[in-house]
Amino acid sequence: MRIRVISPVIGQGPDQATLESFAAGASPGTEVSIVSLEWGTEAIEVRSDDAWAAPGVLSRAIEAEREGVDAVIIACMDDPGLYAAREAVRIPVVGPLEASLHLAAILAHRFSVITTRHEDIPAVGELVQLYRMQDRLTSVRAMDLPVLELRADSGATFDALVAAGERAVREDGAGALIPGCTLLAPLATRLQEALEDRGCAVPVLDPCRVAMGFAEALVSLGLAHSARTYARPAEKPIAWPTPEAFLGGGGLENASAVASLTVPEGGTRRMHIRVINPVITTSWEEETREAYQRAAGPGTETSVVSLDWGPASIESYRDHALAVPDILHKAVAAERERADAVIIDCMGDPGVYAARELVDIPVVGPAEASMHLAAMLGHRFSVLSVLDTRAPMMEDQAARYGLRGRLASVRAFNIPVLSLDDDPERTLQAVTACAARAVREDGAHVIIPGCTGLAGLAPLIAAGLAGEGCEVPVLDPPSVAIKLAEMLVNLGLSHSRRTYARPGPKVRRWPGQDE
Repeated sequence: MRIRVISPVIGQGPDQATLESFAAGASPGTEVSIVSLEWGTEAIEVRSDDAWAAPGVLSRAIEAEREGVDAVIIACMDDPGLYAAREAVRIPVVGPLEASLHLAAILAHRFSVITTRHEDIPAVGELVQLYRMQDRLTSVRAMDLPVLELRADSGATFDALVAAGERAVREDGAGALIPGCTLLAPLATRLQEALEDRGCAVPVLDPCRVAMGFAEALVSLGLAHSARTYARPAEKPIAWPTPEAFLGGGGLENASAVASLTVPEGGTRRMHIRVINPVITTSWEEETREAYQRAAGPGTETSVVSLDWGPASIESYRDHALAVPDILHKAVAAERERADAVIIDCMGDPGVYAARELVDIPVVGPAEASMHLAAMLGHRFSVLSVLDTRAPMMEDQAARYGLRGRLASVRAFNIPVLSLDDDPERTLQAVTACAARAVREDGAHVIIPGCTGLAGLAPLIAAGLAGEGCEVPVLDPPSVAIKLAEMLVNLGLSHSRRTYARPGPKVRRWPGQDE
């Protein structure tokens, strides 16, 4: 896999430190390269800097795609040129801020961004609004250090970062923190440890490693941004110092400005992901394990366990209520058995929030993971529900995850969960027809199958849509969930205890589980 990092500033050559920051989040065997701009500014701190950088970012993204690069990351927390680059290329283009905002929203209900200068705060707020994440932002705190001085005195930089982070947690109620400059990314782990020592333990995201994780996941899943959100512009004359960069032909503006490194093989982390089948129907276990294992990375082992107590399938609030108690016991057991993360295999995400209160390992819900990824790939997504009666539940979930405004529709194909495998061809036709209506009539730019029982059908649904002129990304929720679980384990991150506080001790009684 080849990932190109675009440093959206001018300079004397590739920034080796930035290259290493992003490569730190790459998997063994991934080639990471970096290139800066020929035209622009030496640092990005204000809106006009973003404007100077965007054409060069656009050019570099086009060059990367021509070279056969698999994905592009823009190495700046302003995400300059992100949307323009997505219009121009069909490989994934990842912005560290957008990626970090969505991951922070999965880990905590409220997060803060720590930016460099007070003057930057309004611009950060505008970007958070652009990404429709303002309901989760509790504050933007500033360190009062210009970008070009961040590396001049590492001690002063770290002290300012810790001070701003502590205020964000204590005074603003932040449950997670995002360093607002990629130059601060290498300090994320130290910042998290320092805050824990001060009684302010929260997850601190490393935006470089987060962006790399999303880029690799998108390539592995065969996904990129939606062409319905980021349509290719019509051809027209362009006056520019290097017009070939936009109009076809030509190579790099300055080929000597590219540096790369390949992460050595053999360093794959081994991990165990426990998948909880949140029903008593045990006949799905091996099929479920295979679906998750297919999408898992090298070194990842998956196991599946079903409930002892609960419903045969989950299609209602009643079913949720019956399933959750034993889901909690299974999550606690997974942690005791040294699983590295838990996935709850249902698009209702039953018990995800409750389980996060009881365990320290990451707990992933396929719907939450898929909705956030869909919001990164397109402005509006639709969920395909098994039954009409499930639609209100899916709408409630989108609202709970802060993504109701991105939900184009919930469409039902009306085949009960327990009947999905009775006639696979009929199921595929019904789901594809439902997806086509969501695209044509509801304006969906991304499709999410609303049942994990449809695992593996995403490529077939996407092909069917393309054949009808409705080409959009179609997500496979189990694959998205395991990629998120692996990413969190690799990043050393889990949910925030300030969002998911441990409950106090009390007597609980459950069959065979008196406590």
